Amino acid sequence: MRSAIALVLCLLPLLSPAQLKLVKVETLPLGKSRSWSQPRWSPDGKTIYYTASDLDGIWGYSTPGGKTVQITSDRGSGYGFTISPDGARIAWRRTLSGALPGERLQETVVGNVAGGGSTVLSSGKSVSLPSFVRSDVVYSVGNRVQGVTAGVQPAGTSAILGIEETKIAILRDGVKSLIDPLGNGSYVWPSLSPDGSKLLAYEMDRGTFVSDADGSHAVRVGRRDAPAWTRDGRWVIFMADSDDGHAIRSSEIAYVSPDGTMSGNLTSASHAIAMYPQCSPVSDAIVCSTLEGEILVITYTEASR
Repeated sequence: MRSAIALVLCLLPLLSPAQLKLVKVETLPLGKSRSWSQPRWSPDGKTIYYTASDLDGIWGYSTPGGKTVQITSDRGSGYGFTISPDGARIAWRRTLSGALPGERLQETVVGNVAGGGSTVLSSGKSVSLPSFVRSDVVYSVGNRVQGVTAGVQPAGTSAILGIEETKIAILRDGVKSLIDPLGNGSYVWPSLSPDGSKLLAYEMDRGTFVSDADGSHAVRVGRRDAPAWTRDGRWVIFMADSDDGHAIRSSEIAYVSPDGTMSGNLTSASHAIAMYPQCSPVSDAIVCSTLEGEILVITYTEASR
């Protein structure tokens, strides 16, 4: 009996729930000429791309050398831009003024990161945000998916195309469908886990949930705003914010396990009002914006790793 108890006591540290611990918070030296927003990582984790609060333009900040470059100044390009898996291209949607007063034209554009230059892929009064499916830039014209090369998406895999008609647009085996995991839902912030097996999203009335990639077996994990996967899919990072009914009064970066059983805070109110986190694909780091228009890089560690 004593030996059994001793064995259990030895195993307790291994069975204890892991926790994420804050290592440091850094502010990118971007200057205050604009109010910066919507940061995200390049696939190799060496560049942070971001936009301004008016969403007009995309910039990149090189983390090794501290160099800043502007990718485009296109109107509206900062909303929902996406980066190719090899990091060589960025795709975005831009808005142009039409021929008549009040008329607008939208275009889907893909640009080269290194050499500059861009190509218009589609145009119309309303075009979808682009997504990358491996090397292809995928977008919708009406209800038809454009840009998918036959065989580029392995059988059984999925890719998020965005939100259409309040539902989650997903590409599976080259075919687009709109899924509604919670039933009669209105969704934002959808993403697939790093291994592609799980779907994470937020439903406007019922909060954040994790499901299988096809939307089945959904588990609700509470009101976790702007949720994002960590690079290993072990945790969901989110903004724990509060408001007075008119404006955000506080927001901290926090974490929750995909089953909702474990959670905690990474930052505190002393680190500024931190919002819209995105996790590095190669390291234990998070990039986010602040209400004051700064970009923060948050480094963390997992206690049990």
